[in-house]
Amino acid sequence: MSELAALPDEELLSRWRAGEASAGATLLQRHHESIARFFMSKVGAEAEDLVQATFLGLLDGGLARFRDDASFRTFLFAIARKKLLEHLRNTIRDRERFDPQHATIAGLHRSAPSLLDAHGQNKLLLAALRQLPIDTQLMLELHYWEDMRINDIALVLDLPASTIKTRMHRGRARLDEHMRALAESNEQLETTLRGLDGWALQLRRELDE
Repeated sequence: MSELAALPDEELLSRWRAGEASAGATLLQRHHESIARFFMSKVGAEAEDLVQATFLGLLDGGLARFRDDASFRTFLFAIARKKLLEHLRNTIRDRERFDPQHATIAGLHRSAPSLLDAHGQNKLLLAALRQLPIDTQLMLELHYWEDMRINDIALVLDLPASTIKTRMHRGRARLDEHMRALAESNEQLETTLRGLDGWALQLRRELDE
């Protein structure tokens, strides 16, 4: 492991701001996989373009706006969400009425390339997630896949933590409802419901691959 790779985000960020380009490159590489996964479950093959847009957004003024009231990782996911919503808004005719609190990935994109890479319980979970309102899907994925705390998720979505808690509770209930509706068999459904945390982690690994 190189010296830079062993440093925490805060130290890398400080060195990057001081002009050490290699520290910035190390920091972005560290978070590339997570940001790519964030997009993969929603836009499939277009994920890498949005990863690059996120990093460019960070370089193009984003870094100057960053304050220490959030972690660098949380700030980066906030930029990623902004880029995702811009991309999705540009794919529909009625852009003015686009609302991530109501629109779903399944409703915007009937074809889902990333679904083809998931199997069994994971395919069911991913399909059900895409039936949720986009912001609710983001909340649950950040919780299950990125192990993000409520306060950090609130910063990513720019909402009060109390609102995140309420919507995540409702979202989990709706996720269960969608899985019941989409399940190909009772066995697939029950296995998924019993092991949601484990299946979420396995689906995360499949998307990474």
